[in-house]
Amino acid sequence: MISTTRKLLVLLMLVCSLGQAADFPPIYKDDYLEYWRNRYQPSLQWNFENLVIGSLTTEEKRQLGPVKLSLPLRAAGELASDPLVFYAADRKIVFPIQSVKFFDDLSLAWAYAWANNRSLENVTDYVAMLKYRKPPAGGFPEPLTALGVAPDAWKQDPKVDDVSQKILKSAMVWIMAHEVAHILYRHPGYGGGVSAKQAQGNEAQADQFANEIMRRIGVAPGGMANFFMMMAHWSPNRGDFSSDKSWSRYLSHKATHPFTGQRMQLMADYLGRHAGDYSAEEPDKARAAKNVRYIASQLELIASILNDSDIQRSIAAKARANDPSGLSYDPEQHTSKQQMNSSTAFQGNYRGSFIHFVGNEQETLSLELQLKRRNQQVSGSFNFGLGQGSLDGVVVGKQLRFQWVWGDAFGRGLLDSEPQGLKGTIGYDQNNSNAGRWSLSR
Repeated sequence: MISTTRKLLVLLMLVCSLGQAADFPPIYKDDYLEYWRNRYQPSLQWNFENLVIGSLTTEEKRQLGPVKLSLPLRAAGELASDPLVFYAADRKIVFPIQSVKFFDDLSLAWAYAWANNRSLENVTDYVAMLKYRKPPAGGFPEPLTALGVAPDAWKQDPKVDDVSQKILKSAMVWIMAHEVAHILYRHPGYGGGVSAKQAQGNEAQADQFANEIMRRIGVAPGGMANFFMMMAHWSPNRGDFSSDKSWSRYLSHKATHPFTGQRMQLMADYLGRHAGDYSAEEPDKARAAKNVRYIASQLELIASILNDSDIQRSIAAKARANDPSGLSYDPEQHTSKQQMNSSTAFQGNYRGSFIHFVGNEQETLSLELQLKRRNQQVSGSFNFGLGQGSLDGVVVGKQLRFQWVWGDAFGRGLLDSEPQGLKGTIGYDQNNSNAGRWSLSR
């Protein structure tokens, strides 16, 4: 007879299946994007003409020939619902306004979290949620709505304004230069006949050219690292495929911009070697070089995500367990400031038991739980003797509502604060009670 512990392991491995979410309803309406096209167009056009084309040598301009910047509301064809796509086509650099606005919103949310010492993971968790979860009836909320960041947060804090603008502007210029490189070097469109090795070589060449343009401008490519961190949570990766063969087939026949750990590591190595070359606009050269080395370290972090399919599957599992209500930075959305500041629950180390349900049987396992609380947000890890899992949640009154991830498995849970400790239930997938009960004390 199979032990209940073994049944637990088998069940947890079967609960999850991998795969990217299908097309979803537009995040932004057309009239809203039209408004933002009018706002973005002057700045994008100026950056394209002066910082990218204007930084080319005479010979590069001759080889490139005439190239225009195109600003449609959305990408063409099957890419129309993709919120993070930029590309070159028919001697045009295509910058869909939907993608510009989406990244602008993510940049503002990222800067807000950084300035207020909040978790940056909420931003990337939101992106992964779009990838892996089916959209609700009304569609997914916009980034700033889901993350509880005011659209005018940049007005309220100069640091937020400064950081968000640097992320957005440097990323847009870097991406423009990358796409110009594809035309300059006459890279073929990807698909049948272009090997994965050739495609990745083309991307590396375009990456290096974009870095060179940023060097000529004298600005660190910091926004590029933010963009690729978002892409690491959005683009298809090895963890989404059943085998190395199917992953290689995707890279060779479908990937429009092959996104691999090797590509990120090459850029990290390049920036590390040339850290002092991006300081023309910075009065403190040593500080500027340190900043570039930090950007290189972030690219190495992205490479580690792209090189580890277990990390990728954990991201997918957590995304499927997340919902927008648990990602918001807005403290008033869930509980009062008085509750946040006065409560000491859901903080520290706990021990107890996990009563696991397997059909009509039950098994009691020892459980250890470590929680860290910041305002209403709680993160932590748990261990019941079969490896460590993680959880993230939000405090509502005297209850912690959380999502958990263990290996490829994921689910939800509820924990109530009681004088003796914590008690509650956990469940698989979108259920919060069909897996078992937790009972813990400090």
